[in-house]
Amino acid sequence: MNDSATRHTVICTAGHIDHGKSALIFSLTGTHPDTLKEEMEREMTIDLGFAFYGANVTFIDVPGHEKFIKTMLAGASGVDGALLVIAADDGVMPQTREHFEVLQLLGVKTGVIALTKIDLADQEWIELVREEIRSLVAGSFLQDAPIIPVSNKSGEGIPELRRELDLMIRGVNPRRDRGLFRMWVDRSFTIKGSGTVVAGTVLSGKIKVGDRIEILPAKIPCRIKRMQIHKAETEFARIGERVALNLPGVNKDAVKRGDLAATPDHFQPTFMINARLTLLASAPRLIENRTRLRLHLGSSEHFCRVILLDRTQLVPGDSSYAQLRLEEPGVTDVGDQLVIRAFSEGRVIGGGVVLEVHPDKLKSASPEMIARLARLESAQPAEIVRQFVQRKGDLGCDAASIAREASLFDSEAVDILAALHRDGDVVQIAPAPKWIVVDRQAWESLHERIVTWLSEYHTQYPQSKGARRSEVKAKAASSASTVVLDQILEHLTEEGSIALEGELIRLTSHKPSFSAAQEELRKEIDDIFLNSRFNPPDSKTLANDLGKSLKEIESILAGLVESGQLVRLYDPEGVEIIYHRESINEARRILITLLNEQSEFRFFEYREKLGSTRKYTTPLAILFDGEGLTYRDGEVRRRGGSFPVSSIT
Repeated sequence: MNDSATRHTVICTAGHIDHGKSALIFSLTGTHPDTLKEEMEREMTIDLGFAFYGANVTFIDVPGHEKFIKTMLAGASGVDGALLVIAADDGVMPQTREHFEVLQLLGVKTGVIALTKIDLADQEWIELVREEIRSLVAGSFLQDAPIIPVSNKSGEGIPELRRELDLMIRGVNPRRDRGLFRMWVDRSFTIKGSGTVVAGTVLSGKIKVGDRIEILPAKIPCRIKRMQIHKAETEFARIGERVALNLPGVNKDAVKRGDLAATPDHFQPTFMINARLTLLASAPRLIENRTRLRLHLGSSEHFCRVILLDRTQLVPGDSSYAQLRLEEPGVTDVGDQLVIRAFSEGRVIGGGVVLEVHPDKLKSASPEMIARLARLESAQPAEIVRQFVQRKGDLGCDAASIAREASLFDSEAVDILAALHRDGDVVQIAPAPKWIVVDRQAWESLHERIVTWLSEYHTQYPQSKGARRSEVKAKAASSASTVVLDQILEHLTEEGSIALEGELIRLTSHKPSFSAAQEELRKEIDDIFLNSRFNPPDSKTLANDLGKSLKEIESILAGLVESGQLVRLYDPEGVEIIYHRESINEARRILITLLNEQSEFRFFEYREKLGSTRKYTTPLAILFDGEGLTYRDGEVRRRGGSFPVSSIT
């Protein structure tokens, strides 16, 4: 069983082909990491190999051939340290340099250098190779790393290498743990009678047998039936441990290297990430905007286009903020290291760090955006949260989404939001457990826009009682979420700035009024509708008959509807027909009289009583059905539950 009090460490090898990496792992652990028949026959590693060094250390052996750099990247992601292997007879070779560059790009912080095959070189040559190695690693995380000469054949230097590895392992800094389980899949296979098994290094969180997880980006739900660490059954696994998970019911072809096993419903696939991108000084050429690249996130590989945000070209040795647009969805997290390779020849040319996981699509970036990305790159969690809330503006955001985007525990996000709320930087619009907030400046800007727009609306339509909520949303608060709009309208009402009357919103200082000309036109339109009784005109007909613009007519009609003089009705197709209030009252009296004379009536009978057409009678019949005065029974209408009893003879 795994000792929960002891931290687990993962170390990867790195170095050129045929420099003795696999043989060295065998010398250290007694286990040969090459297991494929082809590897044994060719004496060349072509896939990831694994060996256990004591109870709490795993070695990942990576292939050294340039054709397998993609596999090397998968094995080197998420490790705690590195064992850089260089053969004394060859010295520093092309893949030595490329693997070393990869380790730096992935943020590896510690390591040991093994100088192998010393039995094939004399002492003078070995010293020259030492100097070459020191030149290679100068200024890097391996600058002060010990260089241990060893021979896999005689065993010379192996005890010294063990001592240095043990010192390195004891000095490895603990990983930052978000508490949410996350593991890149670097192996996927099936076991007869058990089903699909995936393996990898736990990047954060912990899991136990019976837990439900999901495989991303396909979002495949699954349950852990069994687990193994160092080939031994276990009930629990935690951050830093190499673990194999048995996932029954999952098709073996549905999971592959490069997938992410994670806590369900938290990490979301994305087609875009914003990052700080650095081009290696050794890169053969510059990168231009929209260059197609190979992007490595953890053990996954993606094709992408790079959008340089603060320049049009990125030259070797320089860095830039960039947006990477993936051709297929990927999964990553803020703070993850990434590596880029040239699309055609496939060599490693650079890397960087993820700053935002679900950014807005950008073609370039303003100085303000660049400054914001710079703050994200160097910021503490509180500042990252502040930036995220500001970016959301009056859309608002909740603690759970902030935790996902900023790589925080949910409780950390809540604590930071509480502090920002106390300092007045955010407005809280929903309490725990959701903790929905909106940026203070965005809130105040929205406040001002609504009040200003309503003032302009009242000036333009003084006869209108108020604007409809849908108009306020479309014209003054289009970027605000529904929950933010609800809260700010409630706030404006409480402070006395606005009044809400059903769906109408007005400034409290506004009183409907008509100019002398409007009042005359209003009275004329009111008389037309009153006299037209059950055959009312539409707005276009009124505009033509009165010689007025349609906008002017509709403005007066809106005022008459709001005052209750006119009523909007609709036919079954949603076509609007406006009636005078008195005409509706008269139509209601005619209907009651008709049903007092007979127990039922057909539609045409009522239409003839009104002296109208089907077009105008239908909305009235629908209205009275809705009021409960009548109900349909096949081809006839009868008295409904709200029919006045006193009128029944």
